[in-house]
Amino acid sequence: MSDDAAIRRSLSEEIGYWLESASRTLEKRYGNGVPLAKQDMLLAHYLYGLTAVVHAGETPVSHLAAMRSYLGRLLPENRVAEALRAVPEEGDSWLENTLDRVEAIGEKQGHALQAQGIDIVIPFPSRHASAAGSAEPAVIERDPPKEALSQ
Repeated sequence: MSDDAAIRRSLSEEIGYWLESASRTLEKRYGNGVPLAKQDMLLAHYLYGLTAVVHAGETPVSHLAAMRSYLGRLLPENRVAEALRAVPEEGDSWLENTLDRVEAIGEKQGHALQAQGIDIVIPFPSRHASAAGSAEPAVIERDPPKEALSQ
């Protein structure tokens, strides 16, 4: 898909595209090797990073509602609710580290959407900037979660 076509998509379509891409990457990378509940948590954290840029000026309730809506396009309602409430078990350092990396990649993509000219609000400073790297659109892969999930 050309960059011009990506810019013509609405913000909602663009977020949906990136979320579906992340979902496919998680499925390919982990398949049956990681429980579905953990994969759902990874997807929710990626989405949080991606949408935190978009919803920076809104209330947390509004941001959460948007996340529920996006996740609801891919997951059954019960899995959405669980993914949004779940926290890693104490001592699960792999999951904690992977959640941070995936969230940083989502946030990086949110900044890239802004750089592409998608009409979104000005983001707050990134707490994951060093983990995610540059937000220049030219360096963003079309499968951003692959970067973190391959480690």
